[in-house]
Amino acid sequence: MVRTILRQVLASDRRGDEQVAFIEALRRQMERALKEERWRFADRFCDRILAEEPNDLQSWLVKGHLAWRYFDDPAAALSCFRKVVILGGFESSNACVAQARASLERLLAQLT
Repeated sequence: MVRTILRQVLASDRRGDEQVAFIEALRRQMERALKEERWRFADRFCDRILAEEPNDLQSWLVKGHLAWRYFDDPAAALSCFRKVVILGGFESSNACVAQARASLERLLAQLT
């Protein structure tokens, strides 16, 4: 019985490591797409990251900026920035939350 439990725990750790590696690979692809100004590809990589890790603040922040600056979709941008603030626990000490708050402020000022 102990042997079975240990196998399950070790297998779970390996799956976790594989998921982390997969997300990091997706993040590198997203960063590359951003550097190459391939906005739609960057957005798709954000979606894939968020499918694996729905609470990834950085991906929500990037999606918000893409929606605002490149896809002319302020409603989607507002939604993404709000999500960052909420998922980040409203903690302005978190860099992503602070950036999302500043972006929300600028976007709302632009819309009014």
